[in-house]
Amino acid sequence: MNEAQRQERTGNIFDIQRWSLHDGPGIRTVVFLKGCPLRCRWCSNPESQEFYNELAFFKDKCISCFRCVDNCPYDAISVIDEAISIDRSICEKTCYAKGLHEFPCTRECYSQALRPVANVMSVQDVMKQVMKDELIYRQSEVGGLTVSGGEPLYQAKFTRDLFIAAKKAGITTAIETSGYATWETIEEVLPYIDYFFLDLKTYDDTLHVKYAGVSNQIIYENAPRISAFVAEHGKTMTVRIPVIPDHTELEDFKAMLNFVKEKLDSSVTVEIMAYHRLGRNKYADVGMEYELFDLEPFRKEEIQVFHDTLASYSFPSL
Repeated sequence: MNEAQRQERTGNIFDIQRWSLHDGPGIRTVVFLKGCPLRCRWCSNPESQEFYNELAFFKDKCISCFRCVDNCPYDAISVIDEAISIDRSICEKTCYAKGLHEFPCTRECYSQALRPVANVMSVQDVMKQVMKDELIYRQSEVGGLTVSGGEPLYQAKFTRDLFIAAKKAGITTAIETSGYATWETIEEVLPYIDYFFLDLKTYDDTLHVKYAGVSNQIIYENAPRISAFVAEHGKTMTVRIPVIPDHTELEDFKAMLNFVKEKLDSSVTVEIMAYHRLGRNKYADVGMEYELFDLEPFRKEEIQVFHDTLASYSFPSL
C-alpha cells in the first residue's frame, strides 16, 4: 500500500477531543474509534460499542417539529403523548443493517436532536484535526495523538495508518486498549506506539465474562508480549485498572497487581481508574439501558484502600 492509499484509509469515528490531559502525557488530541468486542457493565461510552453507525436522539434538544416522522421511510419514528418515540428494532433491520452513515430522519432535524453517532473519516481528515494543535504538542514536547474507543484494535489497520501519519508529522502516539485482539493484530500497531495504555478489568476469568462479556485469557497472554516489546524498544507502558463499586474485589485487584509484578517488565506503571457516572445519561441517547445507573462511586476512604494496596507494590511512578 502506497502513502496515498494510507492517507485515504477510512475509520468509523464517534468523537475527537482536543486539549485532553488524561489520555497520555502532555496535551493530546484523542480520537475515539467505534466498535468494541467487550461489553463492560460500567462502560462510559455506550455509543462506542457497536461498530456500525447508530442513531442518537438527544431528547432535550427536540423542538417537536416532527419532521423526522415524515422523513423516516420505515415508520420507525412515531409521536406518542406529543413526544418522539423511536422503534430501534426497525432501525436495526433497515438503516443499521444497510451500513448507512447518514439517516433519512436526520435530514430536516434542524435542532440536531437526531444525528448519527459516528462519522467516516480518512486518515488525512483526522490528521487535519490533530495537527490544529501541532504547536502545543511541540511546546509540551510529549503531547500528541491518542487513539481510544471503543477498542482501537477493532479498527487496527486504520489505527496503524493513523499512527504512521502522526509519526511522520513528528508527534507522539498513544493507544488505550483492552488488549483483546490477536497477537497478529497487535503486532500491526506496536511499532508505531510511544505510550501503551492497557486496561485490565479483572483477573478472575469468570468475573471477566460476567462483567465484560468475554474471557480475559487472550488479554493476559498478550500483556507480557506487549510489555517485552515496549521495554525492548524504549517505549512506555501503563496498566490501568478500573475500580468499580460492587464489582472490583480487593483480592482480585491484588491478583492483577501480582500479575503485573511477576509477568511484565519492571518499567511498567500501574494506574487506578476510579468509577464515575459521567456517561450514564448517554445510554438513553442511543436507546440502551444502563444497569448501573444508580450505582454510587466509592467514598474517599473506600477508594483509598485500593490506592494504599497499589502503593505497597512500589511500582514505578507515573
